[in-house]
Amino acid sequence: MKVVNISKLKIGTRYSKPLYLDSENIFINANTPITDEDIARLKKFGFNEVLTDGEEVKDMYSISLTSDMQEVFGNTSLREIYDKYVKELPTFNKIYKKSIDVIQNCYQKIAEDKSFDINQLRNITEEIIDFTKTSENVSFNLLQRKNEDYYLYNQVLHSTIFSILIGLEMHYSYPKLVDLGIASLLADSGMIKLPTSISQKNSSLNEEEFKVIKKHPLFGYQFLTKVLKIKNNLAVIALQHHESFDGSGYPQKLNKDSIDQASKIFSVADNFSAMIIKRPWRKKQLPYEAMRNMLSVNMNKFDLTILRTFLNCLSMYPVGSYVELSDSSLAIVLKANKEKSLRPALMILKDSWGNRTNNSLFVDLLHENQLYITRAIDWEIETENE
Repeated sequence: MKVVNISKLKIGTRYSKPLYLDSENIFINANTPITDEDIARLKKFGFNEVLTDGEEVKDMYSISLTSDMQEVFGNTSLREIYDKYVKELPTFNKIYKKSIDVIQNCYQKIAEDKSFDINQLRNITEEIIDFTKTSENVSFNLLQRKNEDYYLYNQVLHSTIFSILIGLEMHYSYPKLVDLGIASLLADSGMIKLPTSISQKNSSLNEEEFKVIKKHPLFGYQFLTKVLKIKNNLAVIALQHHESFDGSGYPQKLNKDSIDQASKIFSVADNFSAMIIKRPWRKKQLPYEAMRNMLSVNMNKFDLTILRTFLNCLSMYPVGSYVELSDSSLAIVLKANKEKSLRPALMILKDSWGNRTNNSLFVDLLHENQLYITRAIDWEIETENE
């Protein structure tokens, strides 16, 4: 084994094989970063050198910023993007909470068969549109929320925001976006007409219960057109949002062009939202898993043009979702690369040794070929023991 003087040991450095105090006693295991406490202990006990058969490990976190990696970590634009997201969060959370209150109020009126002023929905829809149009990426704000309110209201709001994103990408006019937003907020109004023993059941539905669930589009549409007396284009999503492009949906088994375009948009947004929001009877899926599911197993249920538009809005790894990289570091997605959706720009949250980075490391996988995403992760699960 070769001798390494402790003056040559640097904090954060790793070696490919263990460091020994002598021929038998390991001091630091292989691939374990050296800390200032390690060096202090060596000095305290009078060790001037250690032994190893390994070599110093060179990776992206031990390379000096004076190397060609400086362009990645010195990229102020990614820092600026992250800072803007953080700055937007209070405004977004305020709009989100206000929207939930409006949805809850309206749905409670629907449950009581009472009419209400639709202008409150129009006003909150306009606030959502105005924020979404100016936000750098609203999915970051959505995916940072813990969603502690009733799941139905959260899903309706998520689906509405994602529908507006799709509408913006499809160059909808402002009045058309408002109509899409109002109709989306009312889409699941029929659910509130069902017995809570079914709509809020904490386990899987049996066949008879699912038959009851399948009636909610008709219940919602009937209330909106007969009691609220709103125009059909604001009620059609309530009726059609469970129809499928391949004709396998309900309640009318419509297909392709017989389904209103707004309903096709909401169907894509609603299916994604349903998968990423926890239900009483099942866990939520990761955004990547939900997107992959829609692009594979359930692809025939959706208008592919709208589904591709949604993918273009969010990417396979949506902004605000979390990933693990090939060097075992953990990161949050900051910016999608539309040319290569599997190689987004990231902020590293934990380095490859599990150390927090204090939100100071950024990398664009489009320009960093040494790294790649190995899996999507749930940040709460990864950090629950901290």
